[in-house]
Amino acid sequence: AWLLAAAPAAPAAGKARVRYVTSNGVRYLYLADVADLFGMRYEAGSRTFALRSRWSSLVFTMNETEAVINGTRVHLSDAPWLSKGQAVLADVDFRLLLRPILNPNSLQRGKVRRVLIDPGHGGRDPGTHGKRQKEKDVVLQVARRLEKELRDLGFEVALTRSGDAELSLAARSQKAAAWKADLMISLHCNAAPPSVRGIEVFRMTPQGARSTYSLQRTSGTCRNSPWETDNARLAYEVQRALVAGTEAVDRGMKSARFAVLRESPCPAVLVEMGFMSCPTEDVRLGTAAYQDRLAKGMALGIQRYDASLPRR
Repeated sequence: AWLLAAAPAAPAAGKARVRYVTSNGVRYLYLADVADLFGMRYEAGSRTFALRSRWSSLVFTMNETEAVINGTRVHLSDAPWLSKGQAVLADVDFRLLLRPILNPNSLQRGKVRRVLIDPGHGGRDPGTHGKRQKEKDVVLQVARRLEKELRDLGFEVALTRSGDAELSLAARSQKAAAWKADLMISLHCNAAPPSVRGIEVFRMTPQGARSTYSLQRTSGTCRNSPWETDNARLAYEVQRALVAGTEAVDRGMKSARFAVLRESPCPAVLVEMGFMSCPTEDVRLGTAAYQDRLAKGMALGIQRYDASLPRR
């Protein structure tokens, strides 16, 4: 067993004994002990397990990688399972997903001043398309609206492209470094069978974790590795605010090793704002009213992330 000290999501004892079990080289923590650590109630059902307090609610399903935190879907690296009749959660999900959301003291100290907005694709690269529009055009339109929202909140804002220009993935992260961005948000639209719809926000897959659509674990570090905890909190806040603001289907906070995230020198997320392959979402994505709702949701998520950061 081992000891952890952390500021909980609600007033509680500063230390709790957290037991663990190792399976196939992966460390898992007992959920009941994690609940004690954060000063939360532990509720065990036949297939679901919950951690609850006055402030927060976390619901896990046995052998499922999708969980719900305060009403927002999040995707875990590993599915919880039963060890000797007790639910366990992967340590990497505890450290780099739960703790950043429940305990802001695990985040980097500072303040967000400069936000870089990255409208995906551009130029000869149109991205995906619907019946009426191309992805590269929609994301630029939303980027301009987001720029205004963030400026109104007092942030400094820049765009990786302000027109229909082709830009390499490397150039996008290079701009973030050259401009000394405190945060980068990359905007995209999705494509799938016509029945699929909704919003999903990606963070960089943390070291030792699985991407949402991969069974292989991430090994080694990358340029973005120092921001693993901040990526989780940022992605959660943006996903939560977007779904509430647009009333779109919540497809959850996910993780992937996209180059624009992997090479970002600051906390970064990639937002899939909807599916242009879905006829109803294609129409919505092209309207000024819905683009405003997207921009306001992302701005609110960024503002909430900034407010959660411990100040120097």
